[in-house]
Amino acid sequence: MGSHQTTTVTTNEKFEFTAGIRKALHIMMGVGIVGLLLVYIFNPENGHARFWSNILLNTYYFTGISLFGLFIVAAAQLAYGGWHTLIKRVLISMGAFSMIGGFLLLFTLITGLLGWHNLYDHVKHILHDHHNEKYTNKHIFFNPPFWVARVLIYAIAWAALSYAFDKFFGEKNQIDPKVYKQSKLLSALFIVVFAVTESFVSWDMVMSLDPHWYSTLFGWYNFASYGCAGWAMSILLVIFLKSRGYLQAVNENHIHDLGKFLFGFSIFWTYLWFSQFMLQWYGNIPEDTNFWVKRFNTGYFKFTIFLSLIINFLFPLLFLIKRSAKRNFKMIGFGAALLFFGHYIDFFNYTAFEPVVREATHDSHHGGGHSSVSQRFTLLAEVHGEHNAPAEKAPTSDVPSHADVHLQNTAAPAHAPKHESHGSHSHATAHFATIGLGELMIFAGFLGLFLYFCFSRLSKRNLIVENDPYLEECKRLTVTWA
Repeated sequence: MGSHQTTTVTTNEKFEFTAGIRKALHIMMGVGIVGLLLVYIFNPENGHARFWSNILLNTYYFTGISLFGLFIVAAAQLAYGGWHTLIKRVLISMGAFSMIGGFLLLFTLITGLLGWHNLYDHVKHILHDHHNEKYTNKHIFFNPPFWVARVLIYAIAWAALSYAFDKFFGEKNQIDPKVYKQSKLLSALFIVVFAVTESFVSWDMVMSLDPHWYSTLFGWYNFASYGCAGWAMSILLVIFLKSRGYLQAVNENHIHDLGKFLFGFSIFWTYLWFSQFMLQWYGNIPEDTNFWVKRFNTGYFKFTIFLSLIINFLFPLLFLIKRSAKRNFKMIGFGAALLFFGHYIDFFNYTAFEPVVREATHDSHHGGGHSSVSQRFTLLAEVHGEHNAPAEKAPTSDVPSHADVHLQNTAAPAHAPKHESHGSHSHATAHFATIGLGELMIFAGFLGLFLYFCFSRLSKRNLIVENDPYLEECKRLTVTWA
């Protein structure tokens, strides 16, 4: 560190969490609560699955963004990076939401296992089918105590590390060689924990929504997606603080660096998206391709998948590749906001389709009820044009075969015909979330909650990390190329 050890920071720049900002965030959170109520009241299908899917989607998305803020600090610290020093407090404050994010995910999982909703209703089939080879390796992984324990460990680890980053980089003298060495140990610990838990939580909370589909790239894919959102959020926060008169030392060179990372991660995300899609399609393995087939058979999700590609790949390729776009605060702010929402759409495509209600059954003798598994699949066969299929081909147990799972996971059209049998009648429907008013309100509510935690942490300490050995170097940062 040499000459940097004599650097002294005299700035006392501190963010004021004003009543006006608090009021705006409270309004956003209130809008989110109203959105949850609207979705819960007007979409009761499938155990209010749309309500719970929105909670899972937003909790997972904003928790990933929160953790990525800490990841940037940890990675830069280990690489002896100094470019981020002026915004280090902003990145650490992004990590504040992870103090509760993991516990919200745990709540979603536990309520599902208790039967409050059926996002993870497939577990009962997996645990009770000891003869189906497809489930052989999943009995242990989806065992409820082990499943809950894993998510609990994630939640505790994230909260502890988020708190440690805030205390360590906020109170320790970073110029002290001993402290600087400790910061690298803390960063290394976070990278290891993050690498493991980030992949596992993507399997536990998102990929497990459809236990018949799997992707060996899914952990990396999630990292790239909320990584893009994390860079976008950091840009938006810096621009907001600059507009309020804070971070006076931050200039177009610093925002340019953030823009380069956002562009780079966008291309990285596209590479993983294409790899996941192309390899699964080319391999033609049913457990792989089922995910894409059932979404491409549903017009709405086919549209949102390509919309996600346009926003998250074509836009940064044509817009963020320009040097001028990355150095102009208004232009990079617009790009960051668009990509922030674009990756929300990306995660929406993974969570909102599952589970899908295909039909409702009304029994004329008992006043209503749910159809049996065999009735559901017989009905679905008719919906998809297999009207002449013999009844004995329908599954007779409560555990569907692989072919039936594929049929079950293919959304039926809204105009599906009725199916009547022995005093009862069933009509096929397809219920899944769309990005409607309720979804947008819930998204705004979670954004308000995320920002409330972020600004609360940001207001407790100086905006600039004091006594950082790379502070002066960061102030002199100049980006010459790209």
